[in-house]
Amino acid sequence: MKRHGNLWPKILDLNNILTAHYAARKGKSHYTEVVLVDSNPEFYCKKIQLSLQNKEFTTSPYIVETKFDGRKQRLIHKLPYYPDRIVQHAVLQICAPIWKNLFIRDTFQSIEGRGTSDARKRITKLLRQHSSLYRFKFDIKQYYPSINNNKLKEIIRQKIKCPNTLWVLDDIIDSCNGLPIGNYTSQYLGNLYLNEFDWWSIKTLKPTGYYRYCDDIIVLYKEKFQCWEAKQKMEEYLEKKLKLKIKENWSISPVRKQGLDFVGFNFFPSKTLLRPSIAKNFRAKCRRIVRSSAYLLPTKISNGLMSYWGWVKYVNAKRLWQTYVTPQHLAILNGVNN
Repeated sequence: MKRHGNLWPKILDLNNILTAHYAARKGKSHYTEVVLVDSNPEFYCKKIQLSLQNKEFTTSPYIVETKFDGRKQRLIHKLPYYPDRIVQHAVLQICAPIWKNLFIRDTFQSIEGRGTSDARKRITKLLRQHSSLYRFKFDIKQYYPSINNNKLKEIIRQKIKCPNTLWVLDDIIDSCNGLPIGNYTSQYLGNLYLNEFDWWSIKTLKPTGYYRYCDDIIVLYKEKFQCWEAKQKMEEYLEKKLKLKIKENWSISPVRKQGLDFVGFNFFPSKTLLRPSIAKNFRAKCRRIVRSSAYLLPTKISNGLMSYWGWVKYVNAKRLWQTYVTPQHLAILNGVNN
């Protein structure tokens, strides 16, 4: 396996760091730190360049907040925009293309061109070809906090040998036990941590279909007993090789009857539906817009509705849209988009 060296000059390149700033600032232009860097981007990016060059950079202390995602409670780790988020972008701009080539085709999170729309197309195509499948669905218990730092660094060293690049990656990884939710690097490194498992599953267990979005995994077989066999072998691999456990809410069931709940959709051989929780959130969003439409800017209404249209337009949910989006709001949408 080819290992990549001499990456450090590319990371230190001022244009790379400036590009990292412009990428990291998207949606954050009003932040105080972003405004500061925007006042003289070249000056502040040169300061980052020098701190990396002199090995003075180290990951800042985290601000940890508790947030609820539905019923799930998550610890969110926040870092300063300057220099941390810019540094993480600068590193990934050089390292991510190396790692992208390692991934199986059907892993989707945080990989350019492989989002929920790509997953929907590929799963729909498979289910049309194989209408009678069983699925084993699971995710990893406390995935990000359970990642073993030393094992992750071993995995990174399989493809990268540049000492200085490894130094900054090690600094980011060792700044927290496991991967901190909120770091820009965490989603990509989380993908990388399960990459060997993906390839082992496909080559050894030979499923009819295998799909992963972060730690949310779907395994498809023609026979139910094959799902049970895969579960046992996958549990053993994850615990022995990666020190991970399958979460207790795993399930095995026929796709034709119960569907395949993945990336916000519920897939059946003959149709694709919205996940019930997304439909519920859409209805709630429409009600809030109706109550507050007199106080909201047209662009705010348009953005709120169009974020759900991206889900609705691909599935059997047109009636849901017609029921909850009023003629008044359609006129606003047309006005904003024209």
